[in-house]
Amino acid sequence: MAHPVIGSGIETLLRLEQRYDVRRVAGAAEAAALSDWRPNVALIDGTLLSGATRIHLGVPTLVLSGAEADGRALLRRLPEGRGWLRKDATAAEFAKSIDGLVGGASSHVALGALGTIVLVLLVLAVVLLVIYLLWLALY
Repeated sequence: MAHPVIGSGIETLLRLEQRYDVRRVAGAAEAAALSDWRPNVALIDGTLLSGATRIHLGVPTLVLSGAEADGRALLRRLPEGRGWLRKDATAAEFAKSIDGLVGGASSHVALGALGTIVLVLLVLAVVLLVIYLLWLALY
């Protein structure tokens, strides 16, 4: 983390989840020195990518950024980049993003926009069918 306070806060949030083995390093070189520990996911502060052309961490990586456009642009510098996350994300958002990358214990299913629209239309159709059947029964 380029900002130690943010890094410390994120580390604390993830430790409070009590589901992750969290280790914070100052940069890619320090991460490479941890040969006895291979993480499932890496979170990298986008400010650390500003001068780099490409960084290979060898694990699925999330970029922490303040804005979506910056986050998406910085992902291009990480061959293992799998997404971006706002630096001010909640603990639940961090956990959901990490669990999504490791295929972990998260029970959340992301429907996406099309899935949500289809689900809303199906619920609406069922409600209209019930109203129609009630109307037929009463008249």
